[in-house]
Amino acid sequence: MDATVTFPSDGVAVLALDRPHRRNALDRALLDGLPDLLSELDADDRVRVLVITGRGGAFCAGGDLDVLAALGAETPDEARARMAREFDTARLLLEFRAPTVAAVDGAAVGAGMALALACDLRIGSPDAVFASPFIRMALVPDWGVTWLLTRAAGQARATEIALSARKVGAAEALLIGLLDDIVPAPLDEALARAQRLAEADPAAAAATKRLIAGATGTFQEAIDAEITDQLRAVRSPEFARRMGEWSQAVRGRSR
Repeated sequence: MDATVTFPSDGVAVLALDRPHRRNALDRALLDGLPDLLSELDADDRVRVLVITGRGGAFCAGGDLDVLAALGAETPDEARARMAREFDTARLLLEFRAPTVAAVDGAAVGAGMALALACDLRIGSPDAVFASPFIRMALVPDWGVTWLLTRAAGQARATEIALSARKVGAAEALLIGLLDDIVPAPLDEALARAQRLAEADPAAAAATKRLIAGATGTFQEAIDAEITDQLRAVRSPEFARRMGEWSQAVRGRSR
């Protein structure tokens, strides 16, 4: 599988797609291997922040042409089982317990768009480009793009982008919520932010992600969920340790 995992600093893992000759398009090996790899990283206590990127000036150009050409050759049951496994990659990333950061340079197309939008933060270069070209091939968006794009950009904008299949450049992507920042070197910035995020308590970070992801009901439901997690947090040893450090720091400044 053309993907590498490195640990450039304590608590930070980088998952890099490594098929630059095909703009990191997803071949069969990546499609089959990414769900297991993400599950392994999610279970790895060393990973307090996950950064996802692509090598060679592209994030991910979506499905490889060889993979797309084989669509329709399976039975419906075979196709459903395959899609369920492949598309689960986006869910695993969306529900990853630790914070996730996408460093987007160049194309984030189709499934590549889903990989980026499933991350908590997205840092792009001026060359970052998003697109959902499925309709040009008489297909519908998949990998959760309909949900992810709507969550990021709103229903009207998501509908227009999906139906037109047009490219969304970095400046527009920042304006409508597909990117959080544009910098010359997105991987460097993603790593810098990841190092700061890695300082957070893993349990608190996971609970914060879960609370925000679930904040689709009423305000009172959100409050009730916060109370449940906060009661757990204030009884944790990590809270006691950090509170002690903070109190000492405050007393030191007041002298």
